[in-house]
Amino acid sequence: MTVCTELRRQGPGIGQDPHSRALWCGHERQWERLCELLDRAAGSGGGGILLVEGPPGAGRSRLLADVAQAASARGLSVARGAADEVRSAVPLAPLAAALGADLDTSPDGTASVSRLIGHLRSHVEERLRRAPTAVVIDDLQWADPATLAALVMLVSRFAPRPLVWVLARRVGAGSRADDRLFRQLRLAAGADLVSLGPLPGPAVRQIATEVLGAVPAPELIALADGADGNPAALVALIEGLAEDGAVHISDGTAHFAPHAEQGRPPRRFGKLVRERLDMVGAPTRLLLDVAAVLGPSCAPDDLSHMLADPVASVLPALQEALDSRILVCEGDNVAFRHELVRLALLSTIPSPLRCALHRQAADMILGRDGGLLSAATHLVHGARSGDGRAVDVLGRAAAEIVASEPGPAAELALRALEIAGPAEPAPDAVTDTAVEALTRAGPLPRAVALATDALARPMSPDRSTFLRHWLSTGLLLSGRCGEAVAAAEQVLDGSTGPSWPHDEALANRVFGQLARDGAAAARAADPATGTDLAAEAGGDSEQPPGRLAALAELRWSAGRTGEALNLAREAVKRADSGAPAPWHLPPRLTLATLLCRLREADEAGAVTDALAEEAPASGTWALRGASMILASRAALARGLPQEATELATAGLTAAEQAGVPLHVPLGLTVLAEAALWRGEILAADEQAGRLRDAAREYEGEAARMGRVRADWITAQVAAARADHDGVRAALGDVRRDPEALARLLVDEPTAAVWLIRAARPAGTPELADETARLIAALAADNPGVSALLVTAAHARGVHEADAGALRWAVDEHPDAWSRASAAEDLGTLRGDADREEAVAALDRAMAGYARVDAGRDAARVRRKLRERGVRRRHWTHAERPDFGWASLTVTERSVAALVAQGLTNRQVATQMFLSPHTVGFHLRQIFRKLGIRSRVDLARMDADGTGGQGAK
Repeated sequence: MTVCTELRRQGPGIGQDPHSRALWCGHERQWERLCELLDRAAGSGGGGILLVEGPPGAGRSRLLADVAQAASARGLSVARGAADEVRSAVPLAPLAAALGADLDTSPDGTASVSRLIGHLRSHVEERLRRAPTAVVIDDLQWADPATLAALVMLVSRFAPRPLVWVLARRVGAGSRADDRLFRQLRLAAGADLVSLGPLPGPAVRQIATEVLGAVPAPELIALADGADGNPAALVALIEGLAEDGAVHISDGTAHFAPHAEQGRPPRRFGKLVRERLDMVGAPTRLLLDVAAVLGPSCAPDDLSHMLADPVASVLPALQEALDSRILVCEGDNVAFRHELVRLALLSTIPSPLRCALHRQAADMILGRDGGLLSAATHLVHGARSGDGRAVDVLGRAAAEIVASEPGPAAELALRALEIAGPAEPAPDAVTDTAVEALTRAGPLPRAVALATDALARPMSPDRSTFLRHWLSTGLLLSGRCGEAVAAAEQVLDGSTGPSWPHDEALANRVFGQLARDGAAAARAADPATGTDLAAEAGGDSEQPPGRLAALAELRWSAGRTGEALNLAREAVKRADSGAPAPWHLPPRLTLATLLCRLREADEAGAVTDALAEEAPASGTWALRGASMILASRAALARGLPQEATELATAGLTAAEQAGVPLHVPLGLTVLAEAALWRGEILAADEQAGRLRDAAREYEGEAARMGRVRADWITAQVAAARADHDGVRAALGDVRRDPEALARLLVDEPTAAVWLIRAARPAGTPELADETARLIAALAADNPGVSALLVTAAHARGVHEADAGALRWAVDEHPDAWSRASAAEDLGTLRGDADREEAVAALDRAMAGYARVDAGRDAARVRRKLRERGVRRRHWTHAERPDFGWASLTVTERSVAALVAQGLTNRQVATQMFLSPHTVGFHLRQIFRKLGIRSRVDLARMDADGTGGQGAK
């Protein structure tokens, strides 16, 4: 194989450093064309023209070096030169420098242009006599007219000869005579064009990996995307982050150091942006600085006002900024094409001047139209300490958006408190807004601390009621139910103003009591206070939705499931009709919770979808985690374990960020069950441990039920390992505490079937008997709840060997996995009595498990069929090869995807709610199956799109 053929086969940039390979990404056709030109010239069969253009820093010089190296490798003589702004007045200087020609041939140092071009032609002839030639000329935007004319003539003259022309220019600078040259060469001479635009994502990640010597984490890649794919800017950005100490490398992954301010451009990048602005005039630089302060976009009128010049006077600078493509037009405004550039400019403005400009912008906005929010965004950055007007503006702006955008409202209110300082405290209204905003958006610990501190000072009864209400709400959502109940009772005792604090405090008290001791709360319901609303709920159409939702939880806790569902549905109906409901206890959240406990897949899915849609509109940011966790349970009931896992993981993360542990045990249960379906026992065991840890963060009933859930999952893990002693030990507390068992069955009715099935092999038949009795009684007390009836039938079928009950359960279970489970139980029961029915039921079970990706369960059923002499082909999606991407389990694929994005083992563990040790185990399996040795290899496979297909 010849050198030429090998270079063409390897592809663009091969043999060069990774920067070169990245530059050619997307220009493979032009690389092939260049190879053809060079090969033809090397064989003395003619030449051709390649044109290269791109903005500053786009990599022209490096790309031209690649071209020169490729030409030299083919035996061509390479002549390289470049124009520059300083010598643009010297005729033919770039060509003379490239060809090594001395053009001063006359006695007096002057000569006609035609004579000089003839002299250059002679030099080209001489070179071609010695060897085929490549002439590479850069920066033609600075070329003099004689050079451009000479190129046209020389290209035409030597077209049949083995001469390759590679001509490059920078776009957006210099005269535009080079436009005519490039256009003429393309139209008349058939030149190919390489236009260097932004690097694609994989190329950005590749360069970042090589510069850092490690796989960049997702947050680094997100910042790198702001370099607009410009190689020079990208390198300055990544190297600048490292120089500033903002990058920390561990386990082969580069991520932001703990102290680093994410999203802030490094000093080196800011310096590069400033240097690039040297190409524009001083008025344009000033305009861009002011525009950077005004924000991502601004109106020309505002720029004019800030610069104290008429719009007509600002127009030339604005036009130059647009021509340079730093700014672009967006409707009636102008905007920075890249936010990172704006932030870099902003960071290079001296702090006192930047703050002064922000104050000037706020004055302009307030003086023009009183736009509180717009002015406040500037005062956040520019207000001086003790500026009373700034405190007022920030506080009023925060109050304006606290219900709809509590996150930004919290930022504004907290900044107002900071500006006010201890010497002259902010108005009480600002503190109150901050408490409400933090309670709505999180983090809740800060909201609770701020409210508690404020309540330690003297205040009016109305304000005390307001703050105690929000304190009660924050404590309830934080899981501190005893304190929440106490605060709610103080509100109820002192409430004399509007009805909403009273109604919400009442709901807080009921839900808090339920979380502490559900049974006691139901027994202690007091009709005089409205806690027990049974009578009114039946006939009073004006009953508030919040009270109905609270009563639904009370009825559920007492085992009156049907009544609870009806009350929750009525609460949702009334809330949808416009009746006010507590924002933090929306009736739809209660209904979704009840339906998910019953695994009513279809209705639960519809309700959780509606809950997700209404959350942003109602400003319930703190409840996003709970909504996603409930959606994960609905997805699992529909037989979608991967979707359920993703939703539960995202929901748990959101709950942790907001400081709202509501439904965290349910989210961990979903992760554990999905892992058990897939046969990932180690991952399920991890979730059981996390459930136990989470239970320690609760109190009363919530803590006890968290421990019971953990025991139930631990028992399932032990059963999967055929550890009957482990099952018996895990269920010890459940066996000793009938009330805990009853509550588990209320919240997880399908647990009854598993407990009955597992109790006998574990040597605890009394647990099976008690479970069967309790689930039967629960179904009998709630004849209108079909999910309970079918679950009780399934439990009876297993406990009493009732084939008829199992047949009914196979057809009527509301969730997919439970239908497959009932079919397996029927097939196991009928194995000796009716082989044909047994095989049909087991086939149905195996197909059902396969549809929900329950590989471990499908394998168990397959083994039962083999024991009966029936062999079935493995379901293709349940079987995996030994090596390659397809061999990875779902968890391994999730780990691989996160590691390829640059996450460390600890970060992956946090996202997937596993331990770093477990992640390390999965990573070793991934490396073995893919035939790779490092995280960098994994990232490259992901970046180049092989997806592991290139592995053995």
